[in-house]
Amino acid sequence: MSSSKRVLLLGADYYGTLAAARCYGKHGINVTMADESKRARALFSRHVGEKLVHPPLSQPQALVDWLVAWGEQHPGTLLYPPNDHLSWLFALHRERLSKAFVMYSPSEDAVITLLDKKRLHDACALPGVAIDVPETNALGEAGKDNPLADRLRYPVLLKPRTQVFLESGIKGFIVQDKATLASELARFRSLVAFNRVLTDRHPDIQEPMVQEYLTAAETSIFSVSGFVADDGAIVARAAMKVLQRPRKVGIGLCFEGRELEPVLVEKLSALCKAIGYHGTFESEFIVDGDRRLLIDFNPRFYSQMGFDVARGAPLPMMVWHAARGEKKELAAELDRARTWKPSGREVYCHKTMLDLVLTLQGMSGQMSKDDVRHWRRWYSEHRATATDAVRDPDDNMPAVIDAASWVQHFAKHPRSFVRSFVLNR
Repeated sequence: MSSSKRVLLLGADYYGTLAAARCYGKHGINVTMADESKRARALFSRHVGEKLVHPPLSQPQALVDWLVAWGEQHPGTLLYPPNDHLSWLFALHRERLSKAFVMYSPSEDAVITLLDKKRLHDACALPGVAIDVPETNALGEAGKDNPLADRLRYPVLLKPRTQVFLESGIKGFIVQDKATLASELARFRSLVAFNRVLTDRHPDIQEPMVQEYLTAAETSIFSVSGFVADDGAIVARAAMKVLQRPRKVGIGLCFEGRELEPVLVEKLSALCKAIGYHGTFESEFIVDGDRRLLIDFNPRFYSQMGFDVARGAPLPMMVWHAARGEKKELAAELDRARTWKPSGREVYCHKTMLDLVLTLQGMSGQMSKDDVRHWRRWYSEHRATATDAVRDPDDNMPAVIDAASWVQHFAKHPRSFVRSFVLNR
């Protein structure tokens, strides 16, 4: 197979990887996909021509060595990250990887600035950027005798500074009052651990952060996502996360398209220019009255990227043209994306997961019958214009594997499975 029109995609269990494979396949680009598991859902897409098994992410140096060896045998292949870990790892090893692959990777400094909440907040305060963020503090040894504990407005959100090579998968949890801060901090430190590949380079990053908890985060997360070129050209789409699992701090289940807010796009463009970032991105803001508070910036392919592709923004192709230096083709993609007009009915949903949440939370009483009916009606009303995270009538097998993986998870870990879908905290 010729490498002149080939992409290597990793992270086959990520919905963004699946969206990228479908986009590239529909544009006639050969898709090779690699994962440490042979059962990852996106491997079964009809658009994947070759399936590979790579060393586990827990062995980052072995993974980079494997990539370089494979890339040297397949010159001209595009490589682009699907998750935070690989976004940072590819940037860290950009010089070596770029000799074996076609890449569109910014510097390690730019990527870690976006993925480390402390550095991100500092960058948001730069002149000309001025992006609002929630009140956030480095926690250090905070406890009942620490002055910071007295200044906090409870409840607060205790969270890692980054998800990069976070081996415990903790996104954060809520501390209700000063009396429980010290014990919750101890629990945090017992649960949160990073791979040394990150902490050897950034030892301070393993310290937790404490952030004001805004109830708007449960129901009002506004996302701006898209692509920014190295010359500053930008195209974006907006959406509102209207349902997540768990409800307080969770993964998005349902999104509705929204009109772009030009001021936010301008500020995000300024942020990218200030730190030297280019590529695809997803940013999340808490909507708190008139305020828009940035809480996340993902410098990579992202989970609901298929929603933006469906809304006239084929972001994987923008990466393709930009990485290959095809300026005319990239400009044409950007122009077409800017002319797309919404109907006002566009939504994104992971229907299988939504059905599980509604069934289990309805049965347990965590969600009222009226709310269950509301969300079933919501999907029914938007079915015709809905983009699904995994379901596609022209590419059925990933959805079959996706459903099977949830069944397998339940069979192996019934208690944790039910708890993850039922609990709202």
